[in-house]
Order: sequence, then C-alpha cells, then structure tokens
Amino acid sequence: MSNQATKILAGKVALVTGSSRGIGAAIALRLAQDGADVVINYVSSTSAAEEVAKKARGLGVRAAIIKADVSKADEIAALFAKAKEELGRIDIVMSNSGIEHFGDLEDVSQETFDRVYAVNVRGQFLVAQQTHKYIEEGGRLFLIGSVSANWGLKGHAVYASSKAAIQGMAKCLAWDFADKKVTVNVIAPGGVQTDMAAENAKHYVPGSDKMTPDEIVAKVGAGSPFNRMGLPSDIAGTVALLSSPEAGWITGQTINCNGGVFML
Repeated sequence: MSNQATKILAGKVALVTGSSRGIGAAIALRLAQDGADVVINYVSSTSAAEEVAKKARGLGVRAAIIKADVSKADEIAALFAKAKEELGRIDIVMSNSGIEHFGDLEDVSQETFDRVYAVNVRGQFLVAQQTHKYIEEGGRLFLIGSVSANWGLKGHAVYASSKAAIQGMAKCLAWDFADKKVTVNVIAPGGVQTDMAAENAKHYVPGSDKMTPDEIVAKVGAGSPFNRMGLPSDIAGTVALLSSPEAGWITGQTINCNGGVFML
C-alpha cells in the first residue's frame, strides 16, 4: 500500500484551537500525519505556533497560523473566516482551549469563576457556533472535556463544573449539527503529561512538592491499569480515530480517553 493510500484525511482541513503546544499541537500533527491540512491557533506564542506549522508542512500538508482568543466572539469569528480564506474549507474542528483551576471554596472570586467559564464553556460554545457556519457536510466537531466532570475533587468545583457543562452541551449540539451530518463528541482526558498537568500536580498528588517530576508521573500513572500517565499522542490518536470516515455513527458522546483511570 502506498503512503498516499494511508492518508485517510487527505483533502480535509482541520482547525485546532490552542494548538501551539501540548495536547492541541499533538492533535494537529496527528491529523496532518493522516493527510489533513491544518489551522494552528494560538493566543500568545507565535514562535511555538510556527514550529508546529513547520512540522505539519514537513508531513506534506498545508498549515496556516492564526492568532485568536477563544473567549472573544469577534476573534473566533475572524479565526474561522481567515481559516476558510486561507485553506478553502473546514472539515474538522477540535475545540481544545482550556484553563484549569483549583482554589479553596470561599476564596474563589467572581472574576476567577467568570475567567474559567469564559474559556472552558463560552469559548467552546463560540467555537461551535462558528463551526456550524463554516463546516463542510459530514465533518467532525470535538469539544475538550475532562475526567474531572465525573470525578469529585476538593477545590475543583469551578473547573469540574465547566467540564460537566461541555458534556451537556455536546448532546444538544449533536442534534444541532445533524442537518449537516456532522458528528459532535467530547474528548475527556485524564492526567496527561503536559505543562498544564505539571503545574497542577500538587492538587492531584499529595506531597508532590517533595517529589521529583518522574515520581509525580509515576504516582499519577499508578491510577491506570496500564500503570502510566497519558501522553498527548494518546489523545491525538483518539481524535484521529473519530475523524475517520468509519466513525460517522458516533455522536453526542463523551469519550473518556484516560487509560482506565475513570471507568463508566
């Protein structure tokens, strides 16, 4: 079989928000590996976005770099318009942007609550709105969730509830997008080895301030039957699988991509 024959997403265009690093970058590059042209979205790090785009182009696809803050409606509208202008179409959208939060209940300010919801909930809704406007028939929309939506943890109420909202949103969006034969699903990771996870390890692993990074990874990984922490490539592989033509009958679902740390 030729290499070209394995490019199951050839001719498609994928837009991934928050794709200059971490999980978003891994998703963009995996979809590029499968043949999709990609839109790399970032907020502040132009150099990081350019590096991801360079890697994507090295895989033989086109890559556009577009700056936009997903919490701002006008910037999201501009992101989609520019993506369509530069690459001609949009077939796959991965709403990956998000911020995590931990805090003592009585110390959480309204500003903090609003900031988390502005990105994690409103931002994803805004992405969905523009996706419905631009996406091609038979496309894919993915929202980013979290195992936290179903897993109670002290000091995590704001973040966890923002992710639970996404699960409800996706079930409704599955109906809204059905007229375009577009599937809508939530990708809900558990612990993944990214800078975001490293910054918040102390909240998940008691005593982590006295541990080495490798010890923290091992401790988190012990919660999985596979005895390891997730990698960005694990999440990217799930998105690639659900982007394939064979996944057109899966919609309105939350895919718990966590290595068995949480099981329904």
